Amino acid sequence: MILHKYVLKEHIWPFFLGFLALTFILIMNQIFVLIWDIVGKGLKILTVLYLLLLYLPSIIALTIPMGVMIASCMAFGRFAQDTEITAIKAAGVNPLKLNLLPLIFGSLIALFMVWFNNHTLPEANHKLKNLMVDISNKKPCFRMKALVTLEDFEGYDMQVSKVDYKQSRLFGIKLFEKETSREIFANNGSFYTDNEKLTIILNDGEIHELLSPGRYRRLAFDEYKIYIPIDQEFVRKNQEYKGERELSARGLKKRINDELKEVRPQGKNEAYQKRKINSLLVEYHKKYSIPFACIVFALLGCPLAIRVKKGGTGAGFGIGLVFFIFYYICLIGGENLGDRGVITPWLSMWFPNIVLLMLSGWAMSKANR
Repeated sequence: MILHKYVLKEHIWPFFLGFLALTFILIMNQIFVLIWDIVGKGLKILTVLYLLLLYLPSIIALTIPMGVMIASCMAFGRFAQDTEITAIKAAGVNPLKLNLLPLIFGSLIALFMVWFNNHTLPEANHKLKNLMVDISNKKPCFRMKALVTLEDFEGYDMQVSKVDYKQSRLFGIKLFEKETSREIFANNGSFYTDNEKLTIILNDGEIHELLSPGRYRRLAFDEYKIYIPIDQEFVRKNQEYKGERELSARGLKKRINDELKEVRPQGKNEAYQKRKINSLLVEYHKKYSIPFACIVFALLGCPLAIRVKKGGTGAGFGIGLVFFIFYYICLIGGENLGDRGVITPWLSMWFPNIVLLMLSGWAMSKANR
């Protein structure tokens, strides 16, 4: 029992080291995304930090299971390098039996991750979406990107050549009015919102309109205002509605059943419904496949590190990082393929676990020999 406790103790600091290192790597990647998309758009630093905090649970959902893998590889890698594995074998103890407490540790982490993925993560994703909606409503320019057509405004498609986010100024504006087919051009402009409407102010521009075949009208203006009503009921419903990543497993299952009960006409709508159900199923299986990876990694790390022997903790960390990359690629690729129905949704999320479980079985048989 003393030996088992010693082995478990050797897993603790590598687990936190791996978890913190991988979390730092992914959070830095997210910071660069935020810098590109958000910083420079006039948001307060506290808002940006709150956004990062809401992104954190989605990162932790990946890095905690990977921490289990790195802990197992580093701990047993050090035992192998320091010939402690040889001494254990000489004492008549099978080294694989020492993986019992780390396996229990991994199982407890897996149970915690199931709870985390069904409570903390969906709630954080829901708050993140609502924060982005609030930012977009208070700062309409936040939605604008240069040379990208925006279709969010009721009755209008809009494109700009340049955006000053801090001043909420637009340059090189093109507006297409859907009902009348009028085209409006302006050198610059701005817009602001109140509780009832969005006001777009256009400066130094022209309105082009085809009245009938052979009749064309062009009007020049110094200032032109467009008022777009804001449907507060729609905004409220949008904030209350939860997307697939904002639901627990129970909520996803209910949404899937509701989709299956809903009768849709044949054709395009049927294909859309199938893809939506696939997307919901992928998210449902992800709630459990990623936590289960904690158990798989705990099983795999021990025999793999014993087989490698040389390199110690450094090699263990490297091996864990390689498997993290493999798992992450399979997860992203599987999610895409599962959503599109190329492969069945459950397999898209469980495939990396199945592969690594088979690899752990092979490594155990080799280690026993």
